[in-house]
Amino acid sequence: MRIFLSIAAVLIFVAGLATGYLGYPQVMWASCVGFIGCLVAANLDRISEFTASAKGVTAKTRDVITRAESAVTQLQALAAVVAEVTLSLVKRSGRLGGYSDADEDAVRKRVLGTLDKLAVPESELSSIMKEWHRITEYDYVLAILGSNRIPGSVDPRAIEEWKTLRAGGFSNVATPEQVRAYLTKHDFLTPERATYLEDYDYYRQHGAHRRPAVWNQRHEWGPLEKS
Repeated sequence: MRIFLSIAAVLIFVAGLATGYLGYPQVMWASCVGFIGCLVAANLDRISEFTASAKGVTAKTRDVITRAESAVTQLQALAAVVAEVTLSLVKRSGRLGGYSDADEDAVRKRVLGTLDKLAVPESELSSIMKEWHRITEYDYVLAILGSNRIPGSVDPRAIEEWKTLRAGGFSNVATPEQVRAYLTKHDFLTPERATYLEDYDYYRQHGAHRRPAVWNQRHEWGPLEKS
């Protein structure tokens, strides 16, 4: 019975976490209550002291407290992993459409809000958001280089370099300096492209968009043109 109750507790918690991400906080908190109830029921035989008084009912056991603290730590680690995967999937899905910028931001805020309620340490957030930021940086590179529109009226070597800058994927994203060097070398560094590079550099430093409205219009930045 103890094993069954422990498994049920984990399943209830995972279901509650999922509903929290989907925007149903009431269900999430109800699941947390069920999770705690299952854990208590599974460990009733370990309660070493049970007393009733005017101030209420108290149940104390060092073994149960230690196990509960360990469970909380493990659940925080699980929540961090689930959050990281969720954020990564949101950024990776529908590269030709899918989530709008507003939808992505809403999911990000919901996930981080859930992690805050679970008291996930602040030190874990940078690791959780790492993939999100890396993919956003890759999107900056694509947009600055004209998305999928190959530069026209340039020599083949310039096109090969253009492809190379994009070929690194999410694991090897070109830096603002590398993109600037390419644009300068082939006379593509217009004043407008220079401001996009500043936006990209700002995002790398702060993890936030310098000009969100401009970023939302990145699909209209157009192909590379001679300055």
